[in-house]
Amino acid sequence: MQSLQEINTSGMLKTYRVNTTRTVRDLLKELKLESKTFVVLANGKKVGLDNKIDEGSEITILPKIAGGF
Repeated sequence: MQSLQEINTSGMLKTYRVNTTRTVRDLLKELKLESKTFVVLANGKKVGLDNKIDEGSEITILPKIAGGF
């Protein structure tokens, strides 16, 4: 997996190019990230943990945030 960009110096947003087919769950496990803490986009669209990510897909991993009053 190739890291394309690191937008935030804190590491909160990263974009990757996937070089093998795998599930979102497998990707997060490989990166040692907890699935309940992050949202994953594949080619700009939100995907679930069991979605397969095809080779060459651009993956963005974002922290989940909450807010309100």
